[in-house]
Amino acid sequence: MDRQPLRLNSATAAVDAVLEKLGKRVVLGLPLGLGKANHFANALYARAAEDPSISLTIFTALTLERPSGTGEIGRRFTQPLLDRLYNQYQELAYTQPRHRGKLPPNIQVCEFFLLTGAFLHNAEAQQSHVCANYTLVVRDLLDRGVNVIAQMVSPGAGGDTFSLSCNPDLTLPLLRETRQIPDYQLLVVGESNPQLPYLTGDCELPATEFDLILEGEQFDTPPFPVPSLPVSLTDYAIALQISTLIADGGSLEIGIGTLGDAICHVLGIRQTDNDSYRRLFTAVNADDSLMLRERLPPQLESFIRGLYGVSEMVPQGFLTLRRNRILKREVFPDAALQQLLDEEKITTKVTEDTLLALRDCGRIQAPLTVEDTEFLQRLGIVDPSYSWRGHKLLTAEGEEEECDLHSEHGRRRLLGRCANEKLRGGVWLHGGFYLGPASMYAELRDMAPAKRAGICMTAIDFINDLQRDRTLKVAQRRQARFVNSAMMVTLNGAAVSDGLADSQVVSGVGGQYNFVAQAQELRDGRSILALASTRESGGKVTSNIVWQYPHTTIPRHLRDIVVTEYGVADLRGKTDRDVMVAMLCIADSRFQPELLQRAKAAGKVERDFVIPLEFSANRPDRITAAFDEPQYLGLLPYFPLGTDFSEEEAMLAVALKQLKAVGNHWWKMLPLILDGRRVRRDHSEKNQPIHRCLERMDFEYTDTFEHRLLACVVAGALYRYIDRERPLCGS
Repeated sequence: MDRQPLRLNSATAAVDAVLEKLGKRVVLGLPLGLGKANHFANALYARAAEDPSISLTIFTALTLERPSGTGEIGRRFTQPLLDRLYNQYQELAYTQPRHRGKLPPNIQVCEFFLLTGAFLHNAEAQQSHVCANYTLVVRDLLDRGVNVIAQMVSPGAGGDTFSLSCNPDLTLPLLRETRQIPDYQLLVVGESNPQLPYLTGDCELPATEFDLILEGEQFDTPPFPVPSLPVSLTDYAIALQISTLIADGGSLEIGIGTLGDAICHVLGIRQTDNDSYRRLFTAVNADDSLMLRERLPPQLESFIRGLYGVSEMVPQGFLTLRRNRILKREVFPDAALQQLLDEEKITTKVTEDTLLALRDCGRIQAPLTVEDTEFLQRLGIVDPSYSWRGHKLLTAEGEEEECDLHSEHGRRRLLGRCANEKLRGGVWLHGGFYLGPASMYAELRDMAPAKRAGICMTAIDFINDLQRDRTLKVAQRRQARFVNSAMMVTLNGAAVSDGLADSQVVSGVGGQYNFVAQAQELRDGRSILALASTRESGGKVTSNIVWQYPHTTIPRHLRDIVVTEYGVADLRGKTDRDVMVAMLCIADSRFQPELLQRAKAAGKVERDFVIPLEFSANRPDRITAAFDEPQYLGLLPYFPLGTDFSEEEAMLAVALKQLKAVGNHWWKMLPLILDGRRVRRDHSEKNQPIHRCLERMDFEYTDTFEHRLLACVVAGALYRYIDRERPLCGS
């Protein structure tokens, strides 16, 4: 008889139950991102903080934190967001002590992926970081002796099933691995939240898989929202280049962030307004600039067969791709069937040809075996009333009729009510975890069950590598494009994505290495690493294409495709000289001379080489000029996928992002202050949006000189940095 979980409505009582079973050594695994069981984790943390005899290790990644603005401007922007979007969020109790370096001695928090940039020069977090490929984290958890997994889950009707929903990524393989270890004790705690979207497939588990379920009103809270951030024209230029690398009928992985939003939006333009898409591409790319991608001719046509999504992170943009009928290529859980579909020997419509093709390739026997029958009925190919015993079908009159796969009549009878129906079990998106704005969670909750069934949230080792079910994955992942961001790329093609020269960890390796390596193994797969050619901080501009760097995430021997706003560099299989030349051609021209000199001094590029003329004007004004027409700017909203921000907050997010890049240099601030002072005094209709933003920041009626000065800075940023030709939000 299956065990039944202990059901409780108190996190404190759950901690009592866990400690009673395990004693005082607890290694707690929490899913990354959204799926943490925060209430249980906080109760366990509180108990360990009170009782030094308890040893508590928390192993997790991407701890989500409520935004905290820095400075007066940041505080005024952030506080209303906390009140509106995060008022019910139960922040993890270890977050603030870890930031202050004040965790109790008996508690350790280890993360394999940090909130980007949040823990630079934080000794405790830096020392406790675990550098690991995403697919190997289960191994590391087992090595540490993980004995509790605590996860937010979505309850099914009747309480007999629960969905891991947003985070089956590590839980599923951990359950699989621990079942193979005799007497391994792993307690599975589910924190039931009805507001978490209920997804089916691999992530749906019976209640008997859990040792303990927490249920009650206190756990019924909105999932943590991550509002979309404004997309720059540089992001759009990079996205436009990447979109031309994605072939109809292929597979797609995209990471989180504004670049992912931009890629999904630009692909939508390619699908719904192809003429405008082609004009945009021509505006950004001169014909001569395509010389770097002779093996990668631009893919500009709209999508007919569509794409299949296979992504560790499922961003909001994938739902947009689905609505635009781009993410529509379905894959099926059988390699032979998938290969027949890929070779177009059959279609997803069930016919006699489906049976014949499966027989001819040796996937099924004639007569059918019991395994064949289960396989065919599961996929909706053979009538459910057919029985392999005696190879007979039960007729409408209740009589048994023998069916022969070799005869036309027998095949028709085998198909029965399945004839001309669609194959069952198709998946248009395999994902490891999802994270996004509140609107994304609402869309998933409201999605029709049939459509939602095409999303399979599953184990991370299924998504990120090819070892298990390799033949099936290779068949499914046709023309795969794995798109990830890098911070820097060296001139010889090595990528820096997670850490700095002094070993400070910015984020983590995550799945980037996995996808780069996977792309090398797939015959027609490609890895695309994207980055802006420069970055600006405190008013200083620095190149992201560098000669060398002490730390790299992706070694140069795995170099593939690198994209900046200035073009596509195809590096795979190229000589060191040709790689460096290609990277020079997509670098910002302000930094090309120094980089070229370093390459020549090292003997990697010939002494008489000069940057081709078509790549010698790689400057920001070139990108601005390419888009500087209303017909183009109207296609490139700041928030292409919408936003959880109000209209005023969206405008402020755009302006404050630019203001942060400018820094505190008085010679750059002075024009903003003067513009802002003039705008604050002008209450004409054209300036009303700015005044509404100032009111949102509580700056309209400031009574101190300092606050009036800050109000002028914000007003000036709103005036200068928001392009009125660009829409604020996409449709």
